[in-house]
Amino acid sequence: MLSWFRSKFRNDSISYPSGKIGHPGFPPLPRYNGIAPKERHDQIEFAFTSGGINYFRFSADVNIPFQRAVAARDILTEELWQINPAVLQSWNEALIAMVINQRTPSDKKLYEIGIMANRLKEQLSMSFSLTRTFKLASVMYFDETENPLDYQYPYNQQKMKHWMEHNDIPGFFLNLPESEFNPSLREFSQNFPTFLEAETKRMLNTISHITSHISTESLGADLSKSIISEMETLTGLNAWSKNQSTNIT
Repeated sequence: MLSWFRSKFRNDSISYPSGKIGHPGFPPLPRYNGIAPKERHDQIEFAFTSGGINYFRFSADVNIPFQRAVAARDILTEELWQINPAVLQSWNEALIAMVINQRTPSDKKLYEIGIMANRLKEQLSMSFSLTRTFKLASVMYFDETENPLDYQYPYNQQKMKHWMEHNDIPGFFLNLPESEFNPSLREFSQNFPTFLEAETKRMLNTISHITSHISTESLGADLSKSIISEMETLTGLNAWSKNQSTNIT
């Protein structure tokens, strides 16, 4: 699992907009001086700078703390399944609710089930997702005030918001290994906000449609919390992408 996790962000295939830092004749790469145990500092290397904050990563997959991978299991599972686990569970709950609803005519049930089944098929066919990759980045990269041995969801929501506010998203995505499988780099760069806006809008509409068929009691407190968190992330990315599209036009 950790080898796969590391391979998503290979050192030799990513370059970040950090100027000439670390090149001969220029300032050396920042050294980690955060709250991780001192014996861990030599296992951590500089990754990139966003909004004046330096971000770091573990230099080898064997150094990634198991606790951090476990704490971020939903994000890793989402990348493997190509769908958020909480959304998938809600999808299942919605289908069950529709089937057992005696007040809904059979033809309308079949119509709604068909829509949901088709949307699920489309979601599972998405081999690459900007949103999923962005969330994986929040696991892989950390600043000096963050505990790299664990993963705190509220803190990382703020970290993603910071990246959005400082417009570092396109530069980050366009240098990931996956970018070679997308349309030409030039086309992707020019249409990045459009792609992200379409993806997040589609998923927000899907979640709204799913949850409209389920009561809050059926979802339960934990699942409701996960769905709300997912919608907050999607809403933030969607708002950012709309703002970028407006600036471009």
